[in-house]
Amino acid sequence: MNHKHLLAGVAATALLTAGSAFAASHSGDQLQAQAAMIDALSKKVEQLSANQDGVAKGVKGVSLKVSGQVNRAVMFVSDGNDKSAFNYVDNDASSTRVRWDASANVSDSTKVGTRLEMEMESNTSAGAVLNGNAGGNAFVARHAYVYIQGGFGTLTTGQQGEATEGLLHSSFNYASLAAINPEDTTGIANAGVNFLSFGDGGRQDAIRYDTPSFGGAKASISTRDNGEVTAAIRYAGQVAGLGVLAALGYEANPGAGNDPLVAGSMGINFGVVALNGSFGTELDDDNNDRFYYALGLAHKGSYVDMGPTSLGVQYMSNNGGFDGQGNVYSVGFGLVQGVAAGAEAYAQLTFHGGNEGAVGDAVASMVGMRVKF
Repeated sequence: MNHKHLLAGVAATALLTAGSAFAASHSGDQLQAQAAMIDALSKKVEQLSANQDGVAKGVKGVSLKVSGQVNRAVMFVSDGNDKSAFNYVDNDASSTRVRWDASANVSDSTKVGTRLEMEMESNTSAGAVLNGNAGGNAFVARHAYVYIQGGFGTLTTGQQGEATEGLLHSSFNYASLAAINPEDTTGIANAGVNFLSFGDGGRQDAIRYDTPSFGGAKASISTRDNGEVTAAIRYAGQVAGLGVLAALGYEANPGAGNDPLVAGSMGINFGVVALNGSFGTELDDDNNDRFYYALGLAHKGSYVDMGPTSLGVQYMSNNGGFDGQGNVYSVGFGLVQGVAAGAEAYAQLTFHGGNEGAVGDAVASMVGMRVKF
């Protein structure tokens, strides 16, 4: 209900009640009772006026936004060798989560803020298995950081995405929700099908700096307490009339046996269709580099009244740098359909192959819905 209307209604009720009582009798007791009633209603009006934003805020002057999503799906997996299973999963391509964003202005050009975001995956699609529930996490922190932002850029500290997080997703990948993305989230954990993409930094306790945007380009750098440093540069804009998204990153990966990583992604929007790609390579002094790449096409259009329709196809390949496997590849097809405000249904089908182990080919398929709030 509109708070202004509510306040007006309470005030009007108070006046009408007072008038009726006065007209009915001029006795002192009734007038005293009516005065007490008016005083109580006046206090109620003051209370409602002080809380016109709904729930009372903890700190005056701080803007608070609560949002999140639930993403559930039915997933079918087969190892290509007469073993298959259904899993009822949380789609790890965009997991179930809830977040709180708060900020306050320091000046007209500078603000401070924080994000607390928790993830809840009861059965993750990334760990789909052929012999039972893959498991997940009950209530795990994705983000818990504070920041200061202004004309100088953004400085952030706490649990957050490293400078290279999301690096493989700088593309017009309209069907990403259907697990058509550079990070394979439909692998079959206990069937020998594991696709490795790397170079897309995770979420860690770190300190990070992001520059302002200069003509659509911005840079980021972060470091963890183990000495790992990640850096990236991103671009979003128009080139020769075409939409372009691009990112390139570097991870200095300290520790025994760890080598630096270089990775990137790019998308070109031609209007009717978008071309997307990503890659990752390990800078190995022994010339035994891990390497992977992905190429895809995506389309988005309006064909039904419910919402936009997105299609995607993707091919991925790596050179067997995971658990000693040989060259592994996957081909995926995805469909995402908007069905209501904040709600999208999706379906995907992925073929895995090339493994030199016991499993020749495997299939994973998923149908589900994400609802944002």
